[in-house]
Amino acid sequence: MLDAAAGAYVDSQRPANTLRAYAQDWRVWQDYTVEAGIPLLAATPGALTGFVVWLEHAQGRRPAAPATMERRLTGAVAGLRHHGVHVDPEATRAAWRAIKGYRQRLAKAGVDRGRGKAAMVTLADLRAMSAACPDTPAGRRDRAMLLIGFPIAARCSDLAHLLVGDITVVGDRGLEITVRHGKTTGDMVVPRRDNAETDPVCAWRAWLDSAAITGGAAFRRVDRHGNVSADGLSPAGVNQILARAGRRAGLPYPVTGHSLRSGFATEARRAGADDVAIADQGRWVRGSRALYEYIRRVDRWEDNAAGALDL
Repeated sequence: MLDAAAGAYVDSQRPANTLRAYAQDWRVWQDYTVEAGIPLLAATPGALTGFVVWLEHAQGRRPAAPATMERRLTGAVAGLRHHGVHVDPEATRAAWRAIKGYRQRLAKAGVDRGRGKAAMVTLADLRAMSAACPDTPAGRRDRAMLLIGFPIAARCSDLAHLLVGDITVVGDRGLEITVRHGKTTGDMVVPRRDNAETDPVCAWRAWLDSAAITGGAAFRRVDRHGNVSADGLSPAGVNQILARAGRRAGLPYPVTGHSLRSGFATEARRAGADDVAIADQGRWVRGSRALYEYIRRVDRWEDNAAGALDL
C-alpha cells in the first residue's frame, strides 16, 4: 500500500506532457503484448527485446525510427514499474543493445529513418534573430523570449510556463530565473550584456513596459493590433514564435524549440564552459547522454587526438 502510494505521488509530479507520452507508449506496449500473445506485465529480456523487434517489423505500418524505439521502450518500462513490476536492469540493457544494433544496421545500409536532430541556433543566428525583431509589442516579446530562452537552454514548455515573478532583475548583474514547471526545473542566472540588442535585461524590461504587465504569465499572445492578451502562450505557440523568428532572420534551417537548447549547450562548450556548468545551467542530469552528444560536437574538433599529430 505504501509503495503504491509513493509511486502515485511520484507520477503526480511528472509534467503533463511526459505523462501523456508515457500513456501513449503504454498503449503501444499493450498492442504488442496482445499481438505477441504474452502477459501484459511481462518484463523479461525476451519481452523487452521482442518489443524492439516488433516495433521494427510490425505489419501494416512503417518501421519505427531508433529514437521512437527509445521513447517507446522508456515509456513501457515506466508503465511496468507503475504497475508494480520489478524490471531487471539486464532486461532493459538487452533491449537497448537491440536498438543500438538496429541503429547500426540502418547506418550501414545508408537508411536515414526519423526526422533527425533539430538544427541548433548558433550565437550568430541568435544575434540575427534578435536584430530582426520589429519594434512592436510582439517584436519586443519575441526578443525577450529569445535572449532569455537561449542562455537558460529553454524548452518551449519552460518559456510557456514562466511567470513574471520567476524573472528578477538583480542590480546591474543580470537576471535570476526560476523554471518551476516543465520537464526539468531549477534556478539560473543570466548575466547582462553590453550590447542592448542582445542584453536580456534590456529585452525583458522593454517587453514588460510594452505589455504593461506586473504579474501572471511572462510571455503572452499579442494580436495584430498590438493588444496584449491576459493569457499566456501554449508550448505550441512558443514553438511557432521561434519558427517565425528564424524565418524573419532568413536562417537557412527551421528553428524549433529544441534549437535554443541544443544551441546553448554547443556554443557554451565551444566558449570553454565545462560540462558540469552547462548541465546545471540547462537543467540536464550531470553526465547525461543527451548533453554529451552536444559536447562531443565541439570536442571532436577542439580536443581531437588526430589534431595533435604533426602532419
